[in-house]
Amino acid sequence: MIRTFFGIALLSLLVISCGTGGENAKDKSAAAEEAVSAIEFAQLTEDPASYSGKDIAVSGKVVHVCAHSGKKMFIVGDDPDIRLFVTVGEELPKVPMELLGSEVIVTGKLSVTEKGEMGGPGEEAEGEACETEEALAAQPVLAEYVLHYSGHTVK
Repeated sequence: MIRTFFGIALLSLLVISCGTGGENAKDKSAAAEEAVSAIEFAQLTEDPASYSGKDIAVSGKVVHVCAHSGKKMFIVGDDPDIRLFVTVGEELPKVPMELLGSEVIVTGKLSVTEKGEMGGPGEEAEGEACETEEALAAQPVLAEYVLHYSGHTVK
């Protein structure tokens, strides 16, 4: 009799715990998807400060992938003179060189660049400054912003 009672109680607890765990996992997944704002490159250039500190997904064309480290790239929208600097953290794999010229959707957190975050002249190749970084510094918008990469998809 006691064995039967414990068997039924154990089975009931198992059924109850399985039913509630699935709901929480779905809720967390939905919340994570909602936390990332999908925006157009033009929206970002119009008001980058409103996206600072937020997780965003922005589409653009990859115009530069760092051949030296593979940990940074630049994407552009309709205006090829306005670039967004994208940096990849040490814990993530390098950006594949095959992305150069591809249309992608890059996901990450946008923030204001820290001093020295883009590296210095000569980092690309010994004794040569990266022309894309120089162009980025001269542009009127997005020059002080960086997207901390968390993933990408090719369009």
